[in-house]
Amino acid sequence: MNRATINSINRRLLENLRNNTTDMAASETRIAASEFYCPDILAAERQHLFINTPQPVAFSGELPGPGSYLALQMLDIPVLLTRDERGQLRAFINACSHRGARVASGSGQARSLVCPFHGWAYALDGALRGRPEDGCFSTPVDDCALTPLAVSEKYGVVVVALTVDVTQHAVDSALDEIGEHLEGLGFQHYRALERRHFDVAANWKLVSDLSLESYHFKTLHRDSVARILAANAVVDTFGRHSLWAFPFKSIAQLGERDEDSWPDTVQGSCTFTLYPGVMFVVNSLGAQMIRAEPGAGPGESRVTFVGVSGPGCDVEQ
Repeated sequence: MNRATINSINRRLLENLRNNTTDMAASETRIAASEFYCPDILAAERQHLFINTPQPVAFSGELPGPGSYLALQMLDIPVLLTRDERGQLRAFINACSHRGARVASGSGQARSLVCPFHGWAYALDGALRGRPEDGCFSTPVDDCALTPLAVSEKYGVVVVALTVDVTQHAVDSALDEIGEHLEGLGFQHYRALERRHFDVAANWKLVSDLSLESYHFKTLHRDSVARILAANAVVDTFGRHSLWAFPFKSIAQLGERDEDSWPDTVQGSCTFTLYPGVMFVVNSLGAQMIRAEPGAGPGESRVTFVGVSGPGCDVEQ
């Protein structure tokens, strides 16, 4: 974010704090309980919001250089991200073209990826590099590459299609509406710390909703977050995405200073919401990705946490 945007957010946070108010919707909204337990609604969400929609899935720093790979499970689809020998980011269905076994798991560095079932070896660009007993097969090697998926890397964020039906244009433009704000964060320079997965007994929308209000601070977080942050939020929407900012209580000190001397960072915690179910929580040391997606049933979800540290931050894993 540029200085003018940062000052604007700080100014609005300070005003809300002074007036003991917060940005609010125009009116109360009621949501039917069936939205959270109906299997038909869940099936529609999985298809239209996830399978048919480009998905933000990783930070660039999780694939730090040529030969890097990162295997992911998105819904029930195995996805493989790689950087080939030229450093180009690629994405594939993580399934050997012979019998469908996964050719990679976890993350790391490799010159080739070898299927553990029959030993078929793939280059990081997805091409079949070799197969035992090659003379037993009549299908040309060139026809046995990994199945590619559309993938894009902008603002230090990796976006991928989960099926071959999602176009490259859709993936390339998925973050354009909020791109100006993401660009200024410099995520492409952040270093990966850890990636964790949690199976949660809750509908995925409830998990996402936790980051989209500060009403719960004083009760749920009274001994932690509420000691540092005030609940006087500011909210901006950018098409399908949004930015939420929650002020440090110490922001009141800015009222005693001229704006020209204000810090060049938002004096609070910023949460960027990326459609459909990703939250980026940004602070002075780094950022966290919290990704929620549907589980097998309406009352289940899969939550992924990714932590990264900013440039110059001495944060250990």
